[in-house]
Amino acid sequence: MSTSRKTFVSTALIVALGLTALTITNCGDDGKSRPPDDIIGPQTDTIPPADVTDLRLRSPTHQTLALAWTAPGDDGDEGRAARYEICLSKSPITNENWEDATPLDPDIVPVPKPGGHVETIVVQDLDSSTRYYFALKTIDDADNESGLSNCVSEMTLAEAYPPADVADLAAVATDPTSFELTWTAPGDDWMSGTASHYDIRYASWPILSESGWDSATPLSDLPPPKPAGETESFTVTGIDMANYFFALKTADELYNWSGISNPAPALEFGEVLWAFPSYVVLGGETYVTFVAPTYNVPTRVSVHDLSYGSLYCGDGVIVDLVWETLPPGIYTVTFDFFNEETNRYFDFGIYRLSLCYGPSMQKRQWISFWEEPPASHVSPPLNPNSSIQE
Repeated sequence: MSTSRKTFVSTALIVALGLTALTITNCGDDGKSRPPDDIIGPQTDTIPPADVTDLRLRSPTHQTLALAWTAPGDDGDEGRAARYEICLSKSPITNENWEDATPLDPDIVPVPKPGGHVETIVVQDLDSSTRYYFALKTIDDADNESGLSNCVSEMTLAEAYPPADVADLAAVATDPTSFELTWTAPGDDWMSGTASHYDIRYASWPILSESGWDSATPLSDLPPPKPAGETESFTVTGIDMANYFFALKTADELYNWSGISNPAPALEFGEVLWAFPSYVVLGGETYVTFVAPTYNVPTRVSVHDLSYGSLYCGDGVIVDLVWETLPPGIYTVTFDFFNEETNRYFDFGIYRLSLCYGPSMQKRQWISFWEEPPASHVSPPLNPNSSIQE
């Protein structure tokens, strides 16, 4: 508030025309002149910024809302204010409950622009499918505070995307009593962000359907998900060593679940070749899991006809599932015993799988298969294919 000083003007006539100085004397002084500043004194800012009346919300997503408004000034609509205080709530904000609303972190609130400019801010990490209310006040450098702005509300969108399905789950026996699981973390929304939790299960069969998933055994004490794209690992202990399949699902904060991951067959400790099931169903898919060596040599996985007496890597081969140089790791090949050259199924009754390494194709391990009785055959697909995945 401006200070004032009571004065008495002398009886001399003050003529405006040609007046170059104003001499004011106080009653009882010695008649000497005083400068005008002595009369006016120091000034104090008492004018607050104008109230914001056009606060608005736009561009909702399932976790963010964007606020926009026109900047007021330092004094009314003039100049530039010092700071904003923005609050949110899940109920309408009024003068009476302003103190109960949640203020936004000052670090994300913009510094005011000059009066008349457009301000924007994106509020993040909100709950999806939730209505939020916002209001703000403006403060100048003398701590004069505007009135409460208009209160606006908007609902965040429903969660649109679940986490992506994990496609690179792998399981390796690290010793006779432990498995090491590894995979790439998906996101909260497909392959973006960070999911909320995992569910990992194992069974003695490939977990390919929801019924198989429901019948599998869940693991406990799982790690929280890392951000999308990072490598995850988890050690499984306390289960008897046997040939298992592992699979996992991922959920976001709203329990939107991904699909089932790839089935990850786990070799027993020291094994380099394994297949499931241990019998042949023509037209049914067989999972063949093998270990590629740690040195850079060719790896060959072959199916043999057991009518041959000696079975070296090149003897009695009816089809090669793999014959190439692979990076070290565990791989799975799917095969249904269909011969694409003859357009019919191989049907020898007894088969053998072999795994060989190196230029000389030294045999490392083999497994025998017996064909199931015809009564238990499944209907073969029209165009079966084999595939390899790491």
